[in-house]
Amino acid sequence: MKLIILGSAAAEGWPALFCTCDVCREARLRRGKDLRHRTSYRLGDHLQIDWGPDTYAASIAQGLDMSTLTDLVFTHSHQDHFTPAELGFRRPGFSLVPEESILTVHGATAIGDALQQTVPDFDRFRLAFELVEPYRDHPLCDGVTLTAIPGEHDPSSGPLNFIFDTGDRRILIGHDTGWWSEQTWDFLSGRELDLVVMDCTYGPKQNRGGHLGAPDVLDARKELAARGALAGDCRFVVNHFSHNGGWLHHQLEEFFTPHGIDVGYDGMEL
Repeated sequence: MKLIILGSAAAEGWPALFCTCDVCREARLRRGKDLRHRTSYRLGDHLQIDWGPDTYAASIAQGLDMSTLTDLVFTHSHQDHFTPAELGFRRPGFSLVPEESILTVHGATAIGDALQQTVPDFDRFRLAFELVEPYRDHPLCDGVTLTAIPGEHDPSSGPLNFIFDTGDRRILIGHDTGWWSEQTWDFLSGRELDLVVMDCTYGPKQNRGGHLGAPDVLDARKELAARGALAGDCRFVVNHFSHNGGWLHHQLEEFFTPHGIDVGYDGMEL
């Protein structure tokens, strides 16, 4: 099963829409891996993680068919990750969606409330909602089990990070979080994660409040390793970057590659 990074940027994208800073100017010139959609992921054929304002464009760029989705998991309700109005295009007149094709949305209470306000008639839009509670297992499609942990982010957005157990692999998606609580660190102990995708919003800047910077990522990996939470061949990837961090893709690689950590980019397959 493949995990595809559809987007690798923070809320403003990269280059940011109206920004004239040096790294946004440079990204427009360099293009390639320095052009970043807002963060989202595709796991296998039927599971999407987050759906922000760039998801449609990213799916076209990666040649993905979104009509095959059965499960849509949201990390939190901030608009760069959660654009419920686009789910409105599932209704008759916008899309031909088979009667039996139900897309189940999974998330915290904040997600369910906002979804209900935007598309109140779930049946008409072929939608369902399932509440995700931290530290409990939730079955998804294709035999995948979802376990949520609280993200240390804006509490009003219902922030969650996720462990996906595919049966033979455990994947942690950990963007939009600062330093986890002791309860969460304890919960992760002994998990033997095979793939970790970790927040690195602030680039070289140290920060543990709501997001992480590069020094904090190294500390987080060290903490996970000390707690027996990483498999022996665990692949560690950083993602969710802001231009305010100031490091372009090659500069991120210069820092992380010596530590055995990969730098995420749009279209990266894991």
